[in-house]
Amino acid sequence: MKRILPVFFIFSVFITGSYWSAHSNVGSIIYFYNPETNINNFATLKTAFDTYLVNHGGYYFQPFDDRKNFEAVIQEKKGDIYLLSSWHLKELQRKHIPLEIALIATSKGNTMQRKVLSANKDIATIDMLKNTVVAAAGSEEYVHSILKQILGKEHEELLKDIKILIVPKDIDAVLAVGFGMASAAISAESGLEKLAMFNPNHFRELHSLGSSEKDYLLIAATLKKPNQQEEQLLEVLRKMSEADAGKENLKLLGIDGWRTLK
Repeated sequence: MKRILPVFFIFSVFITGSYWSAHSNVGSIIYFYNPETNINNFATLKTAFDTYLVNHGGYYFQPFDDRKNFEAVIQEKKGDIYLLSSWHLKELQRKHIPLEIALIATSKGNTMQRKVLSANKDIATIDMLKNTVVAAAGSEEYVHSILKQILGKEHEELLKDIKILIVPKDIDAVLAVGFGMASAAISAESGLEKLAMFNPNHFRELHSLGSSEKDYLLIAATLKKPNQQEEQLLEVLRKMSEADAGKENLKLLGIDGWRTLK
């Protein structure tokens, strides 16, 4: 069972896949879907990126809020660039969809993150999570997968007795614990760092019950060896952090740059 905070999406034409089909004859397109976040303004995201990309080579940006529609584009074996989470990339590779990493996102110099399960002082051990609420950002499928990884096989049976509260951002998840809306939260380490800065008292009330393995932040991937146009688009992405407008757009994705995979 899950409880969802009210998040309203507008301009569904931007996120259902109808937009890219209308632009099939334009330059390369960036397709974006990230199950680790709940973006609540796709219109702003698309407008900002389109404005930037059109002026840097005639490219376009197509965000999705639906995993099936995003994957349908990939299954049709279209070219272009796909922005997705490391977790989602692994899921697709298990389905033998040959996506290859071209760029990895950075945030404050880091390219990887781990998710932390933090609880209030009343939840001393993992066993005490039974019949509690855990807050997290992202799709229910993603949250369930990360929670399963953190709990491990020893406590896997608890999954059926934990309610998931879906929130827009990591910081909302840890705040939900402080406000009594949840007993625990899943967040990236960066989310806890933000909490420690602006609400140290709340931060001190939390303690860690476990963490996931480290994984890459957002990934830019291609279906094959990039052609010349795709290489040019990847270069536009890589240089976004060098321009003020590019930096602002990257913030909308929760990152501050791109780096080639060494």
